Amino acid sequence: MRTGCVETVRLLVAQDPDFEFPANNAGETPLYLVTESSLVNCFSEILEHCNIPTYSGPCGRTALHAAIIQKHMDCAASLWEWNKSLCEETDKWGWNPLHYAVKQGLRVAVRKMLGWKTSLAYTHAGNGNDWATSIHIAANVGRVNMIRELLFHCPDSLEMLNSNGQNALRVAISNFKTRVVRFLLNSKESHNLIDEPDNDGNTPLHLLAATYRISVSVKLRRHVSTKKMLFNKKNQTSLDISVSSTERTQLVKWSFKWNLGHCRLGRHDFEIKWKKIQKPEDETESRENTAKRDKKGKLKDIMEATRIHLVVATLLVTVTFAAGYTLPGGFESDLNSSTKGMAILIRETAFRAFVVSDAIAFTCSACAVFCYFFIVVNTAGVKKLVIITALSYSNFFAACGDVRSCNCICNWYVCYFSTFSWSRCYCLCHRLHIFPYVLSSIKY
Repeated sequence: MRTGCVETVRLLVAQDPDFEFPANNAGETPLYLVTESSLVNCFSEILEHCNIPTYSGPCGRTALHAAIIQKHMDCAASLWEWNKSLCEETDKWGWNPLHYAVKQGLRVAVRKMLGWKTSLAYTHAGNGNDWATSIHIAANVGRVNMIRELLFHCPDSLEMLNSNGQNALRVAISNFKTRVVRFLLNSKESHNLIDEPDNDGNTPLHLLAATYRISVSVKLRRHVSTKKMLFNKKNQTSLDISVSSTERTQLVKWSFKWNLGHCRLGRHDFEIKWKKIQKPEDETESRENTAKRDKKGKLKDIMEATRIHLVVATLLVTVTFAAGYTLPGGFESDLNSSTKGMAILIRETAFRAFVVSDAIAFTCSACAVFCYFFIVVNTAGVKKLVIITALSYSNFFAACGDVRSCNCICNWYVCYFSTFSWSRCYCLCHRLHIFPYVLSSIKY
């Protein structure tokens, strides 16, 4: 059956057309399998030549469930014509084929089912204390065309509430479905939805006040039916929720104030509450102000570390710059030599490694200094400062590593090519001159 062999299906069906062909261990019947896999030829053989074909599937689903979920419209149309009552059967989650058709956006299937029985639009999708109707499913996934189809057949379905006492407008706002919200606000039936509270007493305007999305909030607040001073069960208006919300910026809160200009009481109430939350000594200080204090603390820590490392980075620039002039081995002073004025050890591999390491150390330390200058000048964004500080640290420690390698190469050459005591003193002084900066950089 899974391979789609039509000859085998035709042979089995012809042997006993009255056989029911029960389900396998997974709960799948032959009709369910061919429907789910869209094996149209096998599907037609079973449906036409079996007298009593079974159609059940796993999780309490039927073959029509499978056809709708997989969007196999030919199979779905044939099953609906064969047994229209399949539209009323629900799976273990309480969903019937109409609910899945609405979610998938299958307008033709929805039209046929509602044309046969409009009461399907009012059936609950879900079990126990968590359920919704077809109009809520369409609003949840943002299917405006499905809402149009449902309202065409069942205009009063828009007033249906889910298990939380929420209407379709409330569900659309919760899921940020802007197109659905605009469509519902422009419909004639929206007057009954705007001020309808849910089980917690929250209206759609309360919900908008708690979020940071303002794409449709202006239209809703200016709607003629919107009552801006309604209280929920916590004795909060939409203004209270907006002022106390930690997700909303000051721009969004001032937008609320501007849109409440049509209501004198709302504007006056806004002024009082806005002044209240602006007081830093108030015990009910918002989390937004707390976050600002945390950012200032981080900025202070960054600036303190910057001052220390700037001094060390400057010393590193000085040392690496000086090392470029005081090369180990000195310069060729013989006037008759072809390499007159050039470094004596220029042909040595280790000397070349010293020059490259010194150049890298100078570049990294100079970049670190310029990064620190940028940090001191720009103290606006903490995130930008963190990035620049991380870059400065990387350049700084890279410079430290290159200075250490330069120091080792330099000391080796001085000890190798010189037998005088002053050269050993130079080696010791040079070692003591460099390594304190490296150790101090690691410490800080």
